[in-house]
Amino acid sequence: MYSAIFTDIDGTLFRSDLSIGQRTRDALREAHRRGLRIVLSSGRYITGMRIAQKQLGIPVIYAAINGALIKDGTNYLRERRIDEDAYRQAASFLHGRVSSLIAFCETRYAIEADEEWYTRQNMICQDIGVRMDISDPERVLEKTGERPYKLLAKDSRQDHLSALMAELEPMLEGKARVISSGWNNIEILPWGIDKSDAISIVSSHLGIKPSETIAFGDWDNDAGMLRAAGLGIAMANASDEAKAAADSITASNDEDGIAVSLSAYGII
Repeated sequence: MYSAIFTDIDGTLFRSDLSIGQRTRDALREAHRRGLRIVLSSGRYITGMRIAQKQLGIPVIYAAINGALIKDGTNYLRERRIDEDAYRQAASFLHGRVSSLIAFCETRYAIEADEEWYTRQNMICQDIGVRMDISDPERVLEKTGERPYKLLAKDSRQDHLSALMAELEPMLEGKARVISSGWNNIEILPWGIDKSDAISIVSSHLGIKPSETIAFGDWDNDAGMLRAAGLGIAMANASDEAKAAADSITASNDEDGIAVSLSAYGII
């Protein structure tokens, strides 16, 4: 018996056009009607995740910033921000080397980017970022009113990002975690943070066992969550690492893979 469904957003819940397919929307609403809690687990910040909640039209638990910020209503289950010295070191290293550099807080974000990337990020988040030099977290706090949880670098040169990651990982070892949540980005998170943490934290909060959870994901940063869940399901469009971590593979995000699996496993 399953009691909670954890789903990534981009590449999993969202189709390529950033909408939720009607079949998937109906499936998750039906799961909620049957008593399952729905947990949105994403690298996005809270405001950027609310778009998905509004499309679903049901209450959700937010596991934001890859699990660094977990919130059920007004109840904070976890708040862990990036070490400020590690943030400054990463920002200094990445400055001028990537197309877009973003600091994500809880409900605001600050961005250093050209017009194209600034416009693109605003469209993705359905929010207006604060344009500024984000090299100092104190300045981010001053301009946004919130302290940053993570740093995100974006660029269209995949090989270039891979090379930067290879330098960042040993540089920040023990101080910040360096991961990728898509082919065009690098995320610098608080040390030790992983989406898998949301499985144990939310399960404890709900009074259920991790074995009673289902998780859906599509990228490397979802792998830990897929392994930790009672049933981990990767999308057909998932990365090799996510697929290797999953118990099964479903249809793609553009083919309502979540709904396909919920039906196949008798959840709805």
